[in-house]
Amino acid sequence: TLFSCTVVVPIVQPVVVLVVDDNADAHQLVQRYLQGSPYAFVGVRDPHQALARATELKPRVILMDVMLPGIDGWELLGRLREHPATHNTPVIVCTILPQERLALTLGAAGFLRKPFTRAMLLAALDRQIALLRGAH
Repeated sequence: TLFSCTVVVPIVQPVVVLVVDDNADAHQLVQRYLQGSPYAFVGVRDPHQALARATELKPRVILMDVMLPGIDGWELLGRLREHPATHNTPVIVCTILPQERLALTLGAAGFLRKPFTRAMLLAALDRQIALLRGAH
């Protein structure tokens, strides 16, 4: 007797995370932390390009520092919240500053205090994706 079996494997699209941070080391760290996870790293070092990249890429989550050159991170957060293409995209503010309450008040969906571990980053991303799935 012959046995035939068909295995259907769903293609899982990576969850794009746009990382806005002017620090190259921060990009390397987040990229390393996301390896082997369902999250795909896309980095932007120039905060002036962040809104354009976000509207083009439509990331599921934006992870951003607030200490950025040339533009205030809080102002950028406001622009992301106001723009039709990104107003529903969760933004996790990621900074060394102890300003979680301010971040959440200004529209951030989450807050990560630097330095953070891989587990902390993945938990923060998982939380946002779970909330997005619950909203649909």
